[in-house]
Amino acid sequence: MKVLMTIALTLLSALSLARDNGEQKQVFGDYEVHYIGLNSTFLTPEVAKAYDITRSGSLGYLSVSILKKAAKGELAKPVSGRVEGQLRNLIGQAKTLQFKQVKESNAVYYITTFRFDDEDMYNLNLKVTPDGQKRTFDVKFSQRFYQE
Repeated sequence: MKVLMTIALTLLSALSLARDNGEQKQVFGDYEVHYIGLNSTFLTPEVAKAYDITRSGSLGYLSVSILKKAAKGELAKPVSGRVEGQLRNLIGQAKTLQFKQVKESNAVYYITTFRFDDEDMYNLNLKVTPDGQKRTFDVKFSQRFYQE
């Protein structure tokens, strides 16, 4: 529970930094896909250790959550699924991302790390499929990553 609280606080802090770029979610009917990409040094040492993530100024971290909209007045509920993706720099070099599912209490999210070059812009193309759904959601966004 302590690790979950630390992750939540870390992601909330990172989300507040990311709000300058707009909300980081995409909506597909009854589903929302939330994502955040940041430098792995934003993770606390405890969170990084819990998920075997190296904290490094040149290591990016990406977290993706799938939420199903709930009845009016209720919070959206996290759901399991499959997340696949690719990271591509502006000169076309691509890297396939390998996501790891994390389940804790009332949270399900998918995390991955990747090396990046300072101040480079990356295009991320994700394929997100909620469990029990035939439809795959294409989540595409671009983000610049900075070394610490």
